[in-house]
Amino acid sequence: MIAPAALFQLVRADFLERVRRHSFLITLAFTVYAAYMFLPPNHAHYATLNLGGHRGVYNSAWVGTLVAILSVTFLSMAGFYLVKNAVERDRRTGVGAILAATPMPGSVYLLGKMLSNFAVLATMVAVLAAAAGVMQIIRGEDTHVRLVSLLTPFVLVTLPIMGVVAALAVFFEVTPLLRGGLGNIAYFFLWITTMSLSSAMGHGDPSEAVSVSNLVRQMQTACTTAFPDYPAGSSYSMGFNIKDKGVWDMQTFVWDGAHWTPEMLAWRAFWLAAPFAITLVAALFFDRFDTQRAMIGGGIRRMARGGKALAPQPTDDALDPVPAFSGSASHSIGGRALSRLAERAGHSRFGALVLAELRIALKGVSRWWYFVVLALTVLSLFVPLPGVRQFVAPFALIWPVLRWSPMGTREAIHRTDALLFSSPRPVARLLAAQWLAGWMIAVMVSAGALARFAVTGEWESFAALLAGVVFIPSMALACGTWSGGAKLFEVLYLILWYGGPMNRIPAIDFVGTTQPAAGPGAPIAFLMVAAGLMGLAVLGRRRQLAR
Repeated sequence: MIAPAALFQLVRADFLERVRRHSFLITLAFTVYAAYMFLPPNHAHYATLNLGGHRGVYNSAWVGTLVAILSVTFLSMAGFYLVKNAVERDRRTGVGAILAATPMPGSVYLLGKMLSNFAVLATMVAVLAAAAGVMQIIRGEDTHVRLVSLLTPFVLVTLPIMGVVAALAVFFEVTPLLRGGLGNIAYFFLWITTMSLSSAMGHGDPSEAVSVSNLVRQMQTACTTAFPDYPAGSSYSMGFNIKDKGVWDMQTFVWDGAHWTPEMLAWRAFWLAAPFAITLVAALFFDRFDTQRAMIGGGIRRMARGGKALAPQPTDDALDPVPAFSGSASHSIGGRALSRLAERAGHSRFGALVLAELRIALKGVSRWWYFVVLALTVLSLFVPLPGVRQFVAPFALIWPVLRWSPMGTREAIHRTDALLFSSPRPVARLLAAQWLAGWMIAVMVSAGALARFAVTGEWESFAALLAGVVFIPSMALACGTWSGGAKLFEVLYLILWYGGPMNRIPAIDFVGTTQPAAGPGAPIAFLMVAAGLMGLAVLGRRRQLAR
């Protein structure tokens, strides 16, 4: 009998707490800006949906559908990382232990978290829909706003997927192996796979989650009717298609909106119900804040005396299986040993401090991790050079992402900052040691490619890859010292890696897979960016010291 009232209070309190955060306001502002960017005027330097040089007039149907589709692509990734912290926050603050003592079932608790996640994402979708209506008026191609045509795509396309994202965030949080950094990476590749499959479904499969192929197919049919020279089912491009020279001169046609068949509506209802099923499955993995069951993810440490379990303070960025170390100290060892390690960090040789940081960064990795590093090194020596440049080197620099992401965060996460920051020169010595440890890991995984480029005289590729090796630990330290968690680096780095080395965007290609990125100016630019990031890391560490 108390479940409905408790569920409502849980959703309400969690929603209000989230919308007051700076991260929500920043994401909301970026969402509004995205609505502006999704609807470029004609004769702009970029296009977001290009049907062979054609697009629809900016009426309510076209604007609503286009923004709904593009917002699914954006919010299905950014929204996941925004809301994936609800359960872990309750663990960290101790609220979970209080809730565990109440008669509220675990499934009801997780349902509340899912609905709270959905409410946050739905708020962003509502803002996007309102911004789309405003942009329709600003563009001025059709100023008559038809609310049904404008809002229907958001209701049928965007909101169901936001529900799935909200439920997946809860599922990842309560599943041990997916709770930390590994889950962040796994979701990123799940998102890439889903979006790629959605774009590849050219026959309009009604079961498609995002409905891109269904809606674009109907747009193409209308385009063929208006312009017979555009064959139905031709290729199209969606995203930010930037023209190298000149501007896009798009021919426009009128599209009155999608025709939703009963089969399509049935599948949209299925995707709307899917979050509840995902949440019920998540309840099977939920430990109900029982520290005896929380062996992976946030982790558990057993005290040496009395056999009692000591649960560390986990965060939403807890990395598995990275141990609870901070700087040169561990949160789980006794105070006397902690003091000795801190004293050593302050007074021993700098080289010993670097090696200590390196051991901490590699603590807990299995033999298979080193086997993959060895395999990448061997491949770098024998694969043809184009393969090394375009595939082996990029994959080598994604393999240690969970080794880099805790840089600059361990002290705050494991609450050893007060002790370590009281050592001599906590900014210069500790940051430099952490950066060198991260740099050594980058050199270790890319040593084969660097050696191959040097031996074959590919000095431009060598310089580009070396600049990337310098850039990565600098970015990790800057993200860690300012965010206090590993998630920011994991997400930003994965986006850069996917867009630059894997999709050959020269401006963010920090590995040198493209010819412009391997030119003489690109490595210097990345080195300058790395220097700026290190400056931010220093400022972030001084900010931590001032608290």
